[in-house]
Amino acid sequence: MWSDEGRSVTAGGTDGAGVPCGAGRPQESSSAPTIGSSWREDDGAAEETSTQCHINSVPREILLYIFSFLSVQELGRSVGPVCVAWRFLARDPTLWTRLVFSFQNRVDGECVKELLASAPLLLTLELQSREDGQDLLLHAASFCPRLKELTVKFCDGLTEAVFKALMENCSRLQSLNVEGSRVCDRECFHLMAGLLHLRHLNLSHCDPLDDLGLIRIAKQCRSLEYLDIDGITDIHDNSIIFLTENLRHTLKYLFIDGEKLTNASYKSLRACTHLQKLGVSFCEKMTDQGLSGIMGLRHLTWLKLRKGVQLTPVGLKYLFEDGGLPHLAYVNLGECSQLDDSALEAMAKCCPRLLHLALHWCWEVTDAGVSAIIERCPLLRVLDLVGVVQLTGTVFSSVPTALPDLLILDLEQCNDVDDSLLQVVVSQKPSLRVFDYWGDRVVPLESSDDSDNSSDAGMSQVDTSGQAVPRISSAAQPGS
Repeated sequence: MWSDEGRSVTAGGTDGAGVPCGAGRPQESSSAPTIGSSWREDDGAAEETSTQCHINSVPREILLYIFSFLSVQELGRSVGPVCVAWRFLARDPTLWTRLVFSFQNRVDGECVKELLASAPLLLTLELQSREDGQDLLLHAASFCPRLKELTVKFCDGLTEAVFKALMENCSRLQSLNVEGSRVCDRECFHLMAGLLHLRHLNLSHCDPLDDLGLIRIAKQCRSLEYLDIDGITDIHDNSIIFLTENLRHTLKYLFIDGEKLTNASYKSLRACTHLQKLGVSFCEKMTDQGLSGIMGLRHLTWLKLRKGVQLTPVGLKYLFEDGGLPHLAYVNLGECSQLDDSALEAMAKCCPRLLHLALHWCWEVTDAGVSAIIERCPLLRVLDLVGVVQLTGTVFSSVPTALPDLLILDLEQCNDVDDSLLQVVVSQKPSLRVFDYWGDRVVPLESSDDSDNSSDAGMSQVDTSGQAVPRISSAAQPGS
């Protein structure tokens, strides 16, 4: 057995006569029409003249090319068991370039090692929620020297020996994702810095990382374009400033935890002029001065400033004035508690391409600010307003026409929004998923006749059947 993308070794197959498929044997004539045959009638008798080409007459290279369009799962479950010839084709190393062992379907460690040993051309490997991470990674380092992408999420056993083996044997690694995994000690990050070709590095919630490890990575991995160190709280200004200075020409995606960072870190971001995505969690020490480092990042398409409790309406308004961030498509200012309508109006003018806006627990926002967004951001697909308590909902009547592409409107914990208004909106735009104060999805009211429609006008109906609905956001309380 294997995971959704992993593969198992299957037994060889034979045809109905017990002869391996691909072994030559005469073709028996058939009275039924076959591909490539022609028919004519002579005194009521049908005569077949046929030429047949068996699939295994196709050159091996062409079969491999055809099989290259199949997933690893399809190769193992559908191709390998067909016959002996196809079993060997399905095992060809050129087809084994990506293996994913997900947590949904547990694969035995010995089976994983067997598969790794038979995949010398492997380029991509993903392991999730493994307790035997060290054993499997050492095996991968020994047998898969061409690895370019390695993902090890929420696994144990990321030891010095593992990173030393990867550095010595898999020097081509360009992407490393160890999100949530248990990195054993800080020396591991110094060894990780020896992977000089890294372009994508995700260390999210890898607690042992400290300033010295981050500085070593920034100093040696000079091609880094993507860096995620969110959820790591032992990082200070000195390492962030060193990072932005050394990677200012390459860094495009940066995600950090601001628990111990001050304005000095955020001001240093102005050097990273190629940044396209910037995410800062818990930026409680950021003030309006820190915003000055973000204002000039004209290539930003994605911005998250979560829990910026010291950011003032004036500073946030100035961030968006004069078209400073014109390409923003995603904005999350959750728990920026001083954000008000004036800042939203500036955002609406600055960001006409906005697709996703999240304003969790922004208490000062009212219908006026949201109205500006609805009027000026016609491409919006997600409007996440959890905990925006001053909303009454009157502005949402224009949503069906003003926001034709809107998919999600989340009004959880918005206690003053009139449910009857939401009922009208979903009746006009059934494809829109609207969530009410309780987090339940609002569904159109079904009426039996016109008289019922008139008598029930203004009343709302909420789906309380418990039907599962995909959610974009959760109603986490402020500060959680």
